[in-house]
Amino acid sequence: MSVSCLRCDQKLEEYRFTRLEFVPDGVGHGYVMLECARCGHVEFLSGKSPLLSELQPIPTFVGDGD
Repeated sequence: MSVSCLRCDQKLEEYRFTRLEFVPDGVGHGYVMLECARCGHVEFLSGKSPLLSELQPIPTFVGDGD
């Protein structure tokens, strides 16, 4: 099974963890972002999605700017 962009059908190989909250009070956290390198289309999935087993995580370095 492979994961492809819904817009242009480009095969996706990686994802990024996000800290977005779609629901008030922090109930909707734990999402990942898939971004197509070809067309720029972005999709959000649950961090528990079985589709992620086919993809590589992209390391995200977060700091306070120091």
